[in-house]
Amino acid sequence: MNVIKLETYHSKLLLFGEYGLMYDSMALSVPFPKFSGFLDLDTDQSHQESTVEIRKFFVHLKSGNSSQNLNFAFDQESLENDLARNLYFNSNIPQQYGVGSSGALVAALFSKYAAYAIPANQLTPELLKADFSVLESYFHGRSSGLDPLTSYLNKAMLIDSKKVIHQVDVNLSQSGLAMALIDTQETGATGPLVQHFIDQMNFPEFQKAFENQFLPSNNACIESLLDRRTRDFFEALEQLVRFQLQYFERMIPGNFKTIITEALNNQVFIKLLGSGGGGFLIAFAESKNILAQWAAKSQISLLKVI
Repeated sequence: MNVIKLETYHSKLLLFGEYGLMYDSMALSVPFPKFSGFLDLDTDQSHQESTVEIRKFFVHLKSGNSSQNLNFAFDQESLENDLARNLYFNSNIPQQYGVGSSGALVAALFSKYAAYAIPANQLTPELLKADFSVLESYFHGRSSGLDPLTSYLNKAMLIDSKKVIHQVDVNLSQSGLAMALIDTQETGATGPLVQHFIDQMNFPEFQKAFENQFLPSNNACIESLLDRRTRDFFEALEQLVRFQLQYFERMIPGNFKTIITEALNNQVFIKLLGSGGGGFLIAFAESKNILAQWAAKSQISLLKVI
């Protein structure tokens, strides 16, 4: 009997680029090994929910609604055979938390059932991202493909201002920054929030603010982070956080708008991680001490990034 090769795919952190990816902003995504998953066979049928979800994806793929738009074909017969043997995704990546659970699953399925037969030199980031965009759209309604690409290549990925994709060496531990995740204790469904954002872009005032405030500050955050210009980074980050407080209120869960606002007074900058609505938020500060002191005072638990 054939066995499933255990290849692990990590979660990711979209540090910058949420929503802006749909409208020509830069984006920076990094692997986050704290959470990961791999394809396996459910011998005792204790993971049927995962098997059912992959089977639904297979039915969608088999219908031709997406497969006809792919650069690289899936081996649907092998996937169907493994589903008959209770294929599932053995994962500890929190779902609807903004850390790429569906992206890691798509990367794992693509690797097992499509990429195995393709010469490596044909698997360019551009073609991979295009296919991942089609495949992950099944889960979210619309996807840039960047999440699966980050998980699949296990590299930090930069989309620059000209929409060119680059693998970049980003050593966050040497960035001179402190970063941590905040668990909102809520899940956030990506699809409805993405649709809300698209609807908001139909309003001239919102569109103008997005283009004149969000895009420049988002891009400046990425450029200054990569160049290690700390002062410029935090100036741009504060502008980005204030934009989200004003215009992305629906994406900020519960009472976190107050928490984010008050954190600014302590030089702690908290922004959405992905589409928001729940899941994790990401906090930045100039030092671990600043972040730790604020968290203790605010009684906020942190999940360390660096």
